[in-house]
Amino acid sequence: MIPAHETGPHQPLPACARPAEQDSSIPSNRSGPAQAARLDVGIEDVRALMTTACTRAGVPGKGIDRVVEHYLDGELRGKPSHGLAKFAFESQFFSQRVGPPRIKHERGAMAVVDGRREVGPLSADFAVRLAARKARRLGVGVVGMVNCQRYGILASWSEQIAERGLVGLVANTSRPEATVHGARTPFLGVNPVSFAFPTSDSTVSADMSTTLAPMGVLWEARRSGSPLPPDCFVDEHGAFTDDPDAARAAMVFGEHRGFALSLLIQILTGSLFGFPMGERVDSTWTTGYTFIALDPTFAGQGEEHLVANASLTDAVRQAATREGGSVRVPGQEGKDRAARARKTGRLTLDEALYKRLQARAAGDFTSD
Repeated sequence: MIPAHETGPHQPLPACARPAEQDSSIPSNRSGPAQAARLDVGIEDVRALMTTACTRAGVPGKGIDRVVEHYLDGELRGKPSHGLAKFAFESQFFSQRVGPPRIKHERGAMAVVDGRREVGPLSADFAVRLAARKARRLGVGVVGMVNCQRYGILASWSEQIAERGLVGLVANTSRPEATVHGARTPFLGVNPVSFAFPTSDSTVSADMSTTLAPMGVLWEARRSGSPLPPDCFVDEHGAFTDDPDAARAAMVFGEHRGFALSLLIQILTGSLFGFPMGERVDSTWTTGYTFIALDPTFAGQGEEHLVANASLTDAVRQAATREGGSVRVPGQEGKDRAARARKTGRLTLDEALYKRLQARAAGDFTSD
């Protein structure tokens, strides 16, 4: 269990990190202390801290930018549980990499990859390239990977497949940390999934957990002492709780429908490749990952699918809501948020998280 209040060594804040305006919508900690300080920080400053941390942790030089940009993109898209906080946590494992991934078994469109404890974004890059190559040759590529470190948002990888003109689907499992409506025992992984497809002018993607909130929300709440979002986690009795120390399982969304989808993802990231499932997933190294690439041109339709996909997404955008607005295409809000942040060159972080990044850059990978 992660301690509720554990801090790293104090380091002074540089001039480029200044206090941000307080957001009155952010709830105070459940125990009553003052709000955590928020800082307005330059993106380049954060990128430099992350780059230095990767270098100190022994990430291969050619892969550092990929690792940094992956976690930074998650933060800028508005998914902090899979952004810089996850980088600060996962970086403690970077030095444990053995080497680049290797294909363990291969037959036709399918392959099983030994990640060799590679840094998460670098192992995912390997799997994406392999799935795409198979799809180009056979129409479909299905790659399972195990024994690798974790990464952040899944959309990075499904989008990377779609940018090659393919339809991409990416998923992974976890320890049994999720349960379903009416139950109290965790028996499913959190089982997130992302898909992406190309259009004639853009890439559309969706990225979601099959639980109402990802486990990263629980981990960060335990660090900060903040309450959990309502009706997303249950205690040992199966009752919803906002107390991060009492939470024992994340709740799968959509009752029986979400249950069925999570069960499918459990199979796709587990027994399909001979990977562990349920209680047999006992560490980062036994967690299963799946990458699927589909080539629409293999059916002989050329590039017509790009125009058809563009027409479909245009129809979505033109659909009216009851309030008179328009329907939002999945993933677009996060992309727009990231674009705005990159234009300003700044982002807002909790001071405690910024200090954790400073600690990583200083070579401290133990305090969390």
